[in-house]
Amino acid sequence: MANTGQMLLVLGALLLFSIALPSLNGTVLYNDKTLFSTNAELTAISLAQKILAEAGSKAFDEVCLTTRPQSASQLTAVASLGPEAGENYPQFDDVDDFHNVTLRDSTTLPSILFIINGSVSYVDPANPSQAVASQTFAKRLRVTVSGPYLVNPANDQPGQISMEQLYSHF
Repeated sequence: MANTGQMLLVLGALLLFSIALPSLNGTVLYNDKTLFSTNAELTAISLAQKILAEAGSKAFDEVCLTTRPQSASQLTAVASLGPEAGENYPQFDDVDDFHNVTLRDSTTLPSILFIINGSVSYVDPANPSQAVASQTFAKRLRVTVSGPYLVNPANDQPGQISMEQLYSHF
C-alpha cells in the first residue's frame, strides 16, 4: 500500500503527457511544413532571379543583334514577341525570346518540379507598370514560378512566386 501515492503520481504524469502529446505533434508537424515551404520559396526566388539575370545578358531585341534601331517601330512587333523559329531555351539571343516560355526545373531542389513561366511586354518608359500595345524602347519580363510545395502552411493554399524586371535600350 506504500506505493499507492507513487502510482497515482505516475498515472497523473501519464495523463498530462497524453493530453500534451497531440498538441506537441501538431506543432512539430507545422514547423516541418513551414521549413519545407520556406526552402521551396527560396528555391523559386533563386530560379526567377536566374532567368531575369540571364535575360539581362541578352540583346534587347532581335534587331539589336545586327543594327542600332533609330525608331521603336524597328523593334519586334508586339504580336511577334517570343522565340524566333528554331530558337529554344537556353539558346535565346534577346529579351523577348522569354515571352510565353514555359520551363521545367527539378534539378535545383531534387525531386520537386518547378514550373517557370515567362511573359514579356512593351511598357511605357514614363510609367513602366503600364503595358502598351506598340513597340517602345522599354520591355518588362515577368517570371512566375510555381510548384507543389509553394503553399501557405497556415491554410495550405497554393502559391507562386512572381518577379519582374525592366529592360531598356538607348
